[in-house]
Amino acid sequence: MLGETGSGKTTRKHGIFHLYHPHIHPPLSEVPQYILESGLAKNGVIAVTQPRRVAATSLAHRVASEQNTSVGDVVGYAVRFDEKHTTGTRIKYLTDGMIVRELMTDPLLSGYSVIIVDEAHERTLRTDLLIANLKSIQKQRNPPPDAKGKGNAEGVNPLKIVIMSATLDAEKFSKFFHK
Repeated sequence: MLGETGSGKTTRKHGIFHLYHPHIHPPLSEVPQYILESGLAKNGVIAVTQPRRVAATSLAHRVASEQNTSVGDVVGYAVRFDEKHTTGTRIKYLTDGMIVRELMTDPLLSGYSVIIVDEAHERTLRTDLLIANLKSIQKQRNPPPDAKGKGNAEGVNPLKIVIMSATLDAEKFSKFFHK
Protein backbone atom coordinates (compact mmCIF):
# COMPACT_ATOMS: atom_id res chain seq x y z
CA MET A 1 0.00 0.00 0.00
CA LEU A 2 1.52 3.27 -1.08
CA GLY A 3 0.88 6.79 0.13
CA GLU A 4 2.77 9.97 0.73
CA THR A 5 4.22 10.71 4.15
CA GLY A 6 1.44 12.18 6.27
CA SER A 7 -1.32 10.80 4.04
CA GLY A 8 -2.80 8.81 6.91
CA LYS A 9 -1.40 5.30 6.42
CA THR A 10 -1.42 4.38 10.08
CA THR A 11 -4.35 6.14 11.76
CA ARG A 12 -7.74 7.29 10.58
CA LYS A 13 -9.19 10.67 9.82
CA HIS A 14 -12.73 10.71 8.46
CA GLY A 15 -14.01 7.15 8.21
CA ILE A 16 -13.53 6.96 4.44
CA PHE A 17 -11.12 4.44 2.95
CA HIS A 18 -9.97 4.49 -0.66
CA LEU A 19 -8.19 1.55 -2.26
CA TYR A 20 -4.93 2.29 -4.03
CA HIS A 21 -5.15 4.05 -7.34
CA PRO A 22 -1.99 5.34 -9.06
CA HIS A 23 -3.28 8.92 -9.18
CA ILE A 24 -5.12 9.05 -5.84
CA HIS A 25 -3.23 8.88 -2.57
CA PRO A 26 -5.46 7.09 -0.04
CA PRO A 27 -5.68 8.10 3.60
CA LEU A 28 -3.62 5.06 4.59
CA SER A 29 -3.68 5.92 8.27
CA GLU A 30 -7.20 4.53 8.25
CA VAL A 31 -6.08 1.05 7.31
CA PRO A 32 -5.95 -0.60 10.78
CA GLN A 33 -9.34 0.83 11.77
CA TYR A 34 -10.85 -0.04 8.40
CA ILE A 35 -9.65 -3.63 8.78
CA LEU A 36 -11.10 -3.80 12.28
CA GLU A 37 -14.47 -2.32 11.30
CA SER A 38 -14.75 -4.47 8.18
CA GLY A 39 -14.30 -7.70 10.11
CA LEU A 40 -11.29 -8.78 8.04
CA ALA A 41 -9.34 -9.50 11.22
CA LYS A 42 -12.15 -11.72 12.57
CA ASN A 43 -11.23 -12.39 16.22
CA GLY A 44 -7.49 -11.84 15.86
CA VAL A 45 -5.35 -8.85 16.62
CA ILE A 46 -4.19 -6.35 14.01
CA ALA A 47 -0.47 -5.69 14.52
CA VAL A 48 0.95 -2.45 13.16
CA THR A 49 4.74 -2.39 13.25
CA GLN A 50 6.70 0.83 13.52
CA PRO A 51 10.46 1.36 13.25
CA ARG A 52 10.55 3.60 16.36
CA ARG A 53 8.98 3.39 19.81
CA VAL A 54 7.80 7.02 19.77
CA ALA A 55 5.79 6.35 16.62
CA ALA A 56 4.23 3.19 18.09
CA THR A 57 3.12 4.85 21.33
CA SER A 58 1.93 8.13 19.80
CA LEU A 59 -0.05 6.33 17.09
CA ALA A 60 -1.68 4.10 19.68
CA HIS A 61 -2.75 7.18 21.63
CA ARG A 62 -4.07 8.90 18.51
CA VAL A 63 -6.06 5.90 17.28
CA ALA A 64 -7.39 5.15 20.77
CA SER A 65 -8.63 8.74 20.91
CA GLU A 66 -10.30 8.36 17.52
CA GLN A 67 -11.92 5.13 18.73
CA ASN A 68 -13.11 6.91 21.92
CA THR A 69 -11.30 4.44 24.14
CA SER A 70 -8.31 4.37 26.46
CA VAL A 71 -4.92 3.13 25.36
CA GLY A 72 -4.70 -0.51 26.38
CA ASP A 73 -8.33 -1.34 25.64
CA VAL A 74 -9.25 -1.76 21.95
CA VAL A 75 -6.01 -0.06 20.90
CA GLY A 76 -2.72 -0.84 22.58
CA TYR A 77 1.01 -0.86 22.09
CA ALA A 78 4.17 -2.78 22.93
CA VAL A 79 7.61 -1.20 22.90
CA ARG A 80 10.74 -2.15 24.78
CA PHE A 81 10.17 -1.76 28.53
CA ASP A 82 6.62 -0.42 28.06
CA GLU A 83 3.44 -2.28 27.10
CA LYS A 84 -0.22 -1.28 27.30
CA HIS A 85 -2.56 -3.93 25.92
CA THR A 86 -5.02 -6.51 27.19
CA THR A 87 -6.66 -9.65 25.88
CA GLY A 88 -9.34 -7.35 24.46
CA THR A 89 -6.89 -5.28 22.41
CA ARG A 90 -7.70 -5.50 18.69
CA ILE A 91 -5.18 -3.03 17.20
CA LYS A 92 -1.67 -3.27 18.61
CA TYR A 93 1.12 -0.90 17.61
CA LEU A 94 4.58 -2.28 18.20
CA THR A 95 8.16 -1.82 17.15
CA ASP A 96 9.72 -4.19 14.65
CA GLY A 97 11.93 -5.48 17.46
CA MET A 98 8.96 -6.39 19.67
CA ILE A 99 7.21 -8.46 17.02
CA VAL A 100 10.49 -10.21 16.17
CA ARG A 101 10.80 -10.98 19.88
CA GLU A 102 7.26 -12.43 19.84
CA LEU A 103 8.39 -14.80 17.09
CA MET A 104 10.59 -16.55 19.67
CA THR A 105 7.60 -17.58 21.80
CA ASP A 106 4.99 -17.87 19.03
CA PRO A 107 6.70 -18.80 15.73
CA LEU A 108 3.42 -18.54 13.78
CA LEU A 109 2.30 -15.29 15.44
CA SER A 110 -1.00 -17.08 15.93
CA GLY A 111 -2.65 -14.29 17.89
CA TYR A 112 -2.55 -11.99 14.89
CA SER A 113 -4.95 -12.08 11.94
CA VAL A 114 -3.40 -9.10 10.15
CA ILE A 115 0.14 -7.78 10.33
CA ILE A 116 0.78 -4.34 8.90
CA VAL A 117 4.44 -3.49 8.32
CA ASP A 118 4.39 0.29 8.27
CA GLU A 119 7.24 2.53 7.11
CA ALA A 120 8.70 -0.43 5.18
CA HIS A 121 11.03 1.95 3.33
CA GLU A 122 12.85 2.53 6.64
CA ARG A 123 14.18 -0.99 6.50
CA THR A 124 16.41 -2.37 9.21
CA LEU A 125 17.75 -5.84 9.86
CA ARG A 126 14.72 -6.47 12.11
CA THR A 127 12.33 -5.38 9.35
CA ASP A 128 14.02 -7.72 6.88
CA LEU A 129 13.87 -10.60 9.39
CA LEU A 130 10.20 -9.90 10.02
CA ILE A 131 9.27 -9.76 6.34
CA ALA A 132 11.15 -13.00 5.59
CA ASN A 133 9.43 -14.72 8.53
CA LEU A 134 6.01 -13.37 7.52
CA LYS A 135 6.36 -14.97 4.08
CA SER A 136 7.07 -18.33 5.70
CA ILE A 137 4.33 -17.92 8.31
CA GLN A 138 1.78 -16.97 5.67
CA LYS A 139 2.53 -20.17 3.74
CA GLN A 140 1.98 -22.23 6.88
CA ARG A 141 -1.15 -20.43 8.03
CA ASN A 142 -2.73 -20.03 4.59
CA PRO A 143 -2.62 -23.54 3.14
CA PRO A 144 -3.49 -23.92 -0.55
CA PRO A 145 -7.00 -25.09 -1.39
CA ASP A 146 -7.59 -28.83 -1.61
CA ALA A 147 -8.75 -30.64 -4.75
CA LYS A 148 -12.34 -29.52 -4.11
CA GLY A 149 -11.29 -25.87 -3.85
CA LYS A 150 -11.73 -25.70 -0.10
CA GLY A 151 -8.90 -24.07 1.79
CA ASN A 152 -7.90 -23.82 5.42
CA ALA A 153 -9.16 -27.31 6.24
CA GLU A 154 -6.90 -27.41 9.28
CA GLY A 155 -8.80 -24.54 10.92
CA VAL A 156 -5.66 -22.39 11.16
CA ASN A 157 -6.23 -18.65 11.53
CA PRO A 158 -5.18 -17.28 8.11
CA LEU A 159 -2.70 -14.40 8.08
CA LYS A 160 -3.12 -11.24 6.04
CA ILE A 161 -0.07 -9.05 5.46
CA VAL A 162 -0.11 -5.37 4.52
CA ILE A 163 3.12 -3.59 3.63
CA MET A 164 2.85 0.21 3.81
CA SER A 165 5.34 2.82 2.76
CA ALA A 166 5.63 6.28 1.31
CA THR A 167 8.32 5.30 -1.19
CA LEU A 168 8.73 1.54 -1.61
CA ASP A 169 8.56 -0.39 -4.87
CA ALA A 170 5.27 -2.26 -4.46
CA GLU A 171 6.01 -4.58 -7.38
CA LYS A 172 9.16 -5.95 -5.69
CA PHE A 173 7.27 -6.73 -2.50
CA SER A 174 4.43 -8.34 -4.45
CA LYS A 175 6.87 -10.58 -6.33
CA PHE A 176 8.60 -11.53 -3.08
CA PHE A 177 5.40 -12.67 -1.39
CA HIS A 178 4.05 -14.48 -4.46
CA LYS A 179 7.13 -16.56 -5.34
